[in-house]
Parts: sequence; structure tokens; C-alpha cells
Amino acid sequence: MPFSHRRSLLFVTAPLLLLLCACHGGGGSTDDSDPPPLSNIDLAVTNFTVSPAAADPEDVLTVSLTIQNLGTETANLDQGEEFLIGFNLSRDGTFELNEQGFLQKKIDVPIPPGESLDFSYTGSYSHGDTLFNYADFCTTDLCVPPETGVIGVKADFVNDIGEVDEGNNFQFMPIEVVGTRVGALFGGCDFGTLEGPEGCDLQISDGFRRIVLHRPSLDPATEVMFPNELQRFVSVSVIIRDCLAAQSPNGSCAGSWTIVGTTQKPGFLTSTKTLYLRCEANYTTGITKTCSEYFEIRDPTY
Repeated sequence: MPFSHRRSLLFVTAPLLLLLCACHGGGGSTDDSDPPPLSNIDLAVTNFTVSPAAADPEDVLTVSLTIQNLGTETANLDQGEEFLIGFNLSRDGTFELNEQGFLQKKIDVPIPPGESLDFSYTGSYSHGDTLFNYADFCTTDLCVPPETGVIGVKADFVNDIGEVDEGNNFQFMPIEVVGTRVGALFGGCDFGTLEGPEGCDLQISDGFRRIVLHRPSLDPATEVMFPNELQRFVSVSVIIRDCLAAQSPNGSCAGSWTIVGTTQKPGFLTSTKTLYLRCEANYTTGITKTCSEYFEIRDPTY
């Protein structure tokens, strides 16, 4: 949902992975090294399935596929030859340059021309670099989980084989991405003004974005912080700023926020987790006080 005029979005200073899209609408390269020598091998992925159809990051997915060799040369003919198949989650059915995905598997069995092999694996999309790329999985400005994403598979994941046709290495299947809707409810602040810096601030971060709300203000009492959060934990801080009353022995200032994580899978009851965080500045703590919690927004057993 749109940010209000008093809401600021800050980015943490941890190094960020720069991802360059290699191709849209049909996958893309996952390796930027020099291409291998051209062969007469042609790997093609067919019969790709993903279950369940809706999953949160902790759920175990079963991915099944067939790899055919449409070429005239055997893949993995000699001992030690192998290639990888990789799986990823994306918003639009793409593989990014140097992307790890959430699952990689080594294939070292020979696949002669005209033959095929079936494979099936299990894994969750919380692994690899997926949650780094999609901490808050939103496909629209007004996203509400679950949202439709895409699970992709790519044969010869890092381009070990120079194939006749690289364009048939991909298959994609839609999946309902079940994240957690994280909201913040302002519980009150007993000091400060609408225009001044003093008041009761909230800072919340999923490790990649930090959002700050300031109160008192004219903003709504409840705001959505992360619409479809895939991280399972967020850090929350309530900060009492510039409490001049705390300069007196019996003076204090206090404020509180309630953080609510709501997860809803199709066909299941809603799972809700709640954190109430109150903070107080007084003569002992000084005019500014920070109270922090590490909050699990989603039950891993849900």
C-alpha cells in the first residue's frame, strides 16, 4: 500500500547482490563465463510439475521433470562429465544472471540421443538466494498474499554444455506464494507534537529494508509494513525520542506498538502472531530510550 508522508523507507547497509536479467519470458543464463565448445547435445525439459500449488517458504515442494536429449550426441558420455539442473522462484518466469535459485542437483548419468530420464526432488524455496531476492514478494503495489509467482527449472544450469538449442532448457509452473502480511498498530504516545522530532517512533526491518514510522502524526493508526513478507523474522524497535520529562526524577514518557503477522494459506485457517512492544524513557534511562525485539511473524509448523 502507498507510503504516507511521514513514513520513510531506509535500506540497510549490508552488501546487496546486483542481479541483471538475462532474458524475459523464457528464462535466461545463470552464468556469465565464456561459453563451452558447441556440441551436438540438445537437452530439453518436459513434464515439469510442482506440488503443492500454494506454499510458504517453510513448506516442502516436490518438483518433477523429464530431461530429453533431442540431439545426436550423448550427454555425460565420459566419466566425470556432468551438468546441473536448478530451480528458482521468480515473479515473471525468469532466471537472473548468476542466480543460485533454491535447489541445484547434479546429473552425471549418460543420456543418449533420443532418450530421456525422469527426475523428482524435494526442497523449499527458502534456500539459496531466493529470500534475498524476494524478501517481500509483491507483484503489485497493493499486493495481498498469496500472490501468484513462478517456479522455474533450467537444465544445464551453469551452461557446462554447448547445446544445439539452449532455448528449450526451461520450464515454468505457477505457484501461489504464501508470505506473511505484517501490520503495525499504534498503541499511544503520551508526549510529543505533530511537527516536532520528539515522540514514539517505530522501526521494523526484515534484514533488507528498514521502515520507520513516527508518532504523534496524522498518519493512520494501523499501517501495513510488509504486505507479503517471506522472511520468518523481523526486528522491531520502539524508540522514545527527546522526552524532556525524563530529566526530572519522577518524569517519564512512554509509547507502544503492536505488530501483527497474518498468514493465510488457501484452504487453511488464518495463522496470526502478535507482538506488543512498549517502551518508556525515565530519569534513569535518559531522554531517549530504545526497546527492541526479534519477532517471529510466521509459525514454521503452519
